Order: sequence, then C-alpha cells, then structure tokens
Amino acid sequence: MGLIRKILVHIQRTLGAGILVMLPIGITVLVLKFLFDLLDGILKDPLGLLPGPEIPGIGLAVLLISVYLVGIIAAHVVGRRLIAFGHRILEVIPFVKSIYGTTRSAVELLSNNSDSRYSGVVLIDWPRPGIKAIGLVTSRMVDTNGEEMLAVYIPTTPIPSSGFLVMVAAKEVTHTEMSVDDAMKVVISGGILAGRVFQQFGVMAQDNSSSNQ
Repeated sequence: MGLIRKILVHIQRTLGAGILVMLPIGITVLVLKFLFDLLDGILKDPLGLLPGPEIPGIGLAVLLISVYLVGIIAAHVVGRRLIAFGHRILEVIPFVKSIYGTTRSAVELLSNNSDSRYSGVVLIDWPRPGIKAIGLVTSRMVDTNGEEMLAVYIPTTPIPSSGFLVMVAAKEVTHTEMSVDDAMKVVISGGILAGRVFQQFGVMAQDNSSSNQ
C-alpha cells in the first residue's frame, strides 16, 4: 500500500505542476482566439460580399489598416477637426451619447495623456477609516466655511473607469508623488505591482516569498 500511495502522490504532484504550467498558456490562447474571432468578425460580413475565396484573418487585417489610417488622419489639423466634429455629433444623439461618452472617458483615463487631467494622486480612507485607497484629484474647491475640498476619483480593479467620485477635505488625504500612470499600474494589476511602484518613493514592500514561509 505504501508503494501505491507514493505513486498516487507522485502522479498528483506531477499533474498539479503540469496544470500550473499549462493553465495560464491555455487561458492566454483562448483569450487570443476569442479576440481574433471577435475582431476578425467585425468586417467579415462586408468583406464576404467581395468575390473570391474567404481568407481567415482578412477582417482583422483590414480593421488594423483602417485604424492605422484613422491615426494618420488624426495626426493632421484637418483630420483633428473632422474627428472633433464627429465627437460633437455622437455626443448629442440620445442613448448613443451615454455609451460613447462613457467609453471615451475610459479610454482617456487609461491613455498616456491622463496625467494632465488630474492634479495629483492621493491616498484616501475608503470605504472606511483605516483602509487606504488610491485616488486621483480631479478638482479643488472651497466650501462655505472656507475649507479646501477635493473632488477625488477612486478607480477600481480591474476596470478603473467603474470607480467612485467622493468629495473630501484636503486635510484628510495623504498626498503622494506617484504619477497617474504609476497609480493605474497598481490598480489594474490588483496590487501586484504595488511594491515595485511604492519602492520608488521610499516605501518598503515585504517580500512575498518570505511572507509565505
């Protein structure tokens, strides 16, 4: 019985090690296949009207070329004016403006130009005292008592655009030297990159390997 038990334990550990290696690879392949099928299918039907055999991936290729051409147009003054005109049209159409406005805000939040839209990254007690959350200062104001107040946007993991907006006294937040880009790295990674980011500002992070011993 001892030999059989050792064999079973060996098989269990080996299968477990194999699963740990193959599972991330398998999930990555499935996600990439899903994205490929999704993007390739956007232009698949219109391209199917053209004569000739159906070529797998042609929809994705045409989509990428189209995005590239739009980027070239957006880089020129005339193109920017046309795109701005299109923005204004989409922002006045009922129902469409809600979807478009939310999506555009999310893209701008995650873009590299987001630093200019916020006046700082702070730590704030949320959702209760003793628990710190990363917040982005969106505006500053003074209340009727003359106290400075901050409008702070609290991004959530893993989708920062589905966060919360809170009004808090300026004296109740902890200001940091983090950039918005660094803050987004921490939020989107679910805190995995927190140690690396915080160490840049003199905050020591505990080694995960030592904490698990």
